[in-house]
Formats: sequence, structure tokens, C-alpha cells
Amino acid sequence: MELWLVCALLTVVLYGLGEGLSKEPTVRLGPGRMLALYSLYSVPIYAGWFLLGGGSGSLTETGVAFGVASALCGTVGNMLWFMAMESGEASVVSGFTAAYPVVTVIAAVVGLGATLLPLQILSIALLVGATFLLGWADGAPKDSASRAWLAPMILAVLLWGAWGVFEKLAIASVGFAGNAGIYVIVSTPMMLALGWRESRRRGPVDRADIRAAQPTLFLFAVAGITIFLAIGLGPLAVVVPLTTAYPVVAILFRRYWMEEEMTRAQKLAVGLALVGAALVSL
Repeated sequence: MELWLVCALLTVVLYGLGEGLSKEPTVRLGPGRMLALYSLYSVPIYAGWFLLGGGSGSLTETGVAFGVASALCGTVGNMLWFMAMESGEASVVSGFTAAYPVVTVIAAVVGLGATLLPLQILSIALLVGATFLLGWADGAPKDSASRAWLAPMILAVLLWGAWGVFEKLAIASVGFAGNAGIYVIVSTPMMLALGWRESRRRGPVDRADIRAAQPTLFLFAVAGITIFLAIGLGPLAVVVPLTTAYPVVAILFRRYWMEEEMTRAQKLAVGLALVGAALVSL
């Protein structure tokens, strides 16, 4: 099995477990403080990668521009995702993320000249279809107030779609270490500022809530590394749709660990995603 595929599958597992645990701490802490705490996990990882990997020696003007664009799209997209997660149903919000690979795949084929084999096209269709099915299996929330999640989620989808392309271009220009340094410099002040603003608005935070968020934050931080490697090493138009199958893991986690029931639609979605993932590995 190729290294990019191993990294992509690890990303699915890590993001899935993190998403399965994220709803309650996000509601208690707020999206801004969750991102600020996430940045505290990310800084030593990415800064160490940049320094130990000699990232400063690979920087170019074009590469830095791609890296900054990638960091901005990814960070703002994550902010909007946490906002959507706070105000919407976790299953619906997670399922809506299936739309962003479509943006990335179109950009990769049209803008980067990527080519797809028929088996890869089938795999992408299965993965995206499975994630959509997971998100809408239980129906959208009925009260109008819950629609507050929709606008930030649409913007997040567009930004994440652009992020995948800029990330690939940045890694190709400045390498993994160089891109890691750009990411931490651009994203950390934004996340900390958002957390500070939210703390002023919502008041002091309970330490118990911070402790409860640690598993989610750790899983997301490690997944940030594995998806970083998968995008840099593998075909962008395949890696991105594959990694968005993480709601499958979240559903299975909630089913077997939290003993939630699975609907028929969810079972079908899990089956489609497993077939799609298996086709990618062929």
C-alpha cells in the first residue's frame, strides 16, 4: 500500500473519531475557543517540522503566496465549520462536507491538468455519495432557527475546495517543511484572536470543558499532519474525496462506542464508503 494512501486512511480514522467526540465540547466552549485550543496543539508540531526540516531554505515568493492562500482558506473554513457544528445537527453538518471535494476535483482536473481513471471516478462517486447520504439520512432540522448552520457551511465548502488546490501547489513549491511554517505563522494568530474574542463574549471557561475537549483536539491535530502528507504525496483528485469519508468512522464510533442506533440509510452509506475506499487502493 502506498504511503499517501496510508496517510489518507489514517486521516479518515482520526478525523472520524474526532468528529464523533466534537459536538459537546464545541457547544460548551464555542468554535472560537476550540480553534484556539487546536492551535496550541498545532504550533509545536508545525513549527518543529519547519525548523527541523529546514523549511526556510525552500521558500520562494510564489510558494509563500500559495502557502498563505492555503492557510487562509483552511483556517477560515475550519472557523466556519465549527460555527456550523455549534448551531446545527452534527450528522447534517458532517454530511454537507461531502460537497467540498467536488470543488477540489473540478479545480484539479481543470486547473492542474489532473487525469482520472474510470475506477477512480467510480470510487470518488461512491465516497461523495456515501458522505451525502450520511449527512441527510436523518433529515434536516425542522425549526427555522437551526438553519443558522447553512451559510457558514456553504462558505466553508467553497474555502475547503480552494484549500486543497492551494495546499498541493504550496507543497510542490516549498516542500512539506516550508508549507508547515507558513501555515503556523498565518493560522495561529487568527485562531488565538478568535478564541480571545469569544472568551470576552462568553465569559470564563470551565476547566472541565477544556479537559473534555482534549481527545478531539489531539485527534484533529494528528489528522492535520496525515492529510498534509496525503495531499503532498498522492493524487489530489483522489485524496480529498477519500479523506472526506471520515463521517463513516464517526457514525460507526457513535454506534458501537456510544451505542447509538444506525438507520438503514446510514448502513448503506457505510457500505458505499467501504467499497469506495477499497477501489482507491486497487
